[in-house]
Amino acid sequence: QGMASRDVKAKVAEIAAILGIGDILDRPVSGLSGGDRQRVALARAIVRDPKAFMMDEPLGALDAEFRERMAEELRALHDRMGATTVYVTHDQLEAMQMGDKIVVMNNAVIEQAGSARDVFNAPETEFVAKFLGGHNVIRLDGKPYAIRSDRVRLVAADADGIDANVTGVEFLGTHVAVSLTTGDDTAITAMVPEETFYAAPFEPGGAFRAGWAAGDLHPLSA
Repeated sequence: QGMASRDVKAKVAEIAAILGIGDILDRPVSGLSGGDRQRVALARAIVRDPKAFMMDEPLGALDAEFRERMAEELRALHDRMGATTVYVTHDQLEAMQMGDKIVVMNNAVIEQAGSARDVFNAPETEFVAKFLGGHNVIRLDGKPYAIRSDRVRLVAADADGIDANVTGVEFLGTHVAVSLTTGDDTAITAMVPEETFYAAPFEPGGAFRAGWAAGDLHPLSA
């Protein structure tokens, strides 16, 4: 049974407002920009109230500011509609922001699947650790391990850990990114809280040990 005309108009207006396309509803699609075409395509899918969405990089053609807003709107829309959504993206931050469950694929092979928190905190392969970002991959006794940059502890040269030389620092506000190189030339980044850094600054050229707490190292499969 079809919807009443007033209900159709109300639905169109609602979706147009969400996607910010109310001012282009009367324009032909052929004359729209890539970003506007993307939003119109999303609107055409959403207005049908489908049981499932298949989205392939739906925000790719949008500018950064609008992409962030649209990600929030799509997430809220998903929660309201309850429709299953398969969402393809190459942006790891977007995946973690949008997904209830993340499937990380590499050359058509599933590397890992799970919640955003599980996949980020405990990567199972080197590809996942590097793709999601924020992780260092180190080798101990020839075996690969992942550790988040904010879990790396810079300790005195005589403490437990692995030898590392500071090669650079970058102030990021509440944290300072300290770049290190280990004895086997592995690059490591440590995210050091600002107050910790300035209490005992890690100057380039300085020798330290990179350490970690038990449980912060995650073994990776080959």
